[in-house]
Amino acid sequence: MRAIDGVLLLDKPVGCTSNGVLQQVRKLFGAKKAGHTGSLDPSATGMLPICFGEGTKLCAYLLDAEKTYEVEGLLGISTDTEDADGQTVAEAVVPPITEDQMNQAVQGFLGHSLQVPPAYSAIKRNGVRSHKLARQGIAVQLEPRAIEVKSIELLQFSGDRFSLRICVSKGTYIRSIVRDIGDGFGCGAHVTRLHRVSVSPFETQRMYSIEEIQRVEDKDTMLLAVDKVISDWQSLTLDDDRAMLFRNGAKPALDDDLLGQSAGMDHCRDSAEPSEALLRVYDPSGKFLGLGKISDGRLETVRIIGGQLQ
Repeated sequence: MRAIDGVLLLDKPVGCTSNGVLQQVRKLFGAKKAGHTGSLDPSATGMLPICFGEGTKLCAYLLDAEKTYEVEGLLGISTDTEDADGQTVAEAVVPPITEDQMNQAVQGFLGHSLQVPPAYSAIKRNGVRSHKLARQGIAVQLEPRAIEVKSIELLQFSGDRFSLRICVSKGTYIRSIVRDIGDGFGCGAHVTRLHRVSVSPFETQRMYSIEEIQRVEDKDTMLLAVDKVISDWQSLTLDDDRAMLFRNGAKPALDDDLLGQSAGMDHCRDSAEPSEALLRVYDPSGKFLGLGKISDGRLETVRIIGGQLQ
């Protein structure tokens, strides 16, 4: 195993867990350290960013990222898992529904709302994963959670089948949106196919399948630099002296020019404290140093990143 830093955008195949495919990819790259950035259900496919080495320090920030999916649903059948992997728990006649009615129902999910997560989920109840309780036959009732649907589009509708393209905030369950669409028509519904199109900020970058990774000899060419994980954050470039202070955990003072670099705070993701924002920090050569935040005119070190692809 070797030390390697970077980010791989994996096109996760159907039928495997996120952790299972992570271990498979880690072995293919011979990487000492790797982590993924938010699970996909075994039956789901699509973008699963995998971070190697120093990139694992940034995994948590992708958990909060917007995600875009394409999903297919079937009306008239409800399952315990809200997808095709589950057991049928109810069947109902699908009423006559026009495309306009379906589109109106779909658009009703746009914006902020409260969503009841599926019982088969990773949410913990009294310290135990909800899906473990559900599999033991224990009734699970989860509290509604605040979500945001950034955009939603009806791609296709025919009789009892429909497909959507949807961009959502963290913590949103696509299975539950499909369930609620069916419940709104009084017939129930479940997901038959789910594909994650992108994870922000990787809306345009290429994904690689397991088969492609296996074929490529120089696999490192598939990796993105670790700072691409936060490429939508505001950046700050320091001179050599301030860069040295930053890397040593000191708090270099920032002059007006540097403070001006960070003026676009609306482009930063929020840190743990709402009043502060995190920045990407670089040295004069363009090397990524880590994460910082400005406090009282000084740059505070939040996290040092020791490795970067050249």
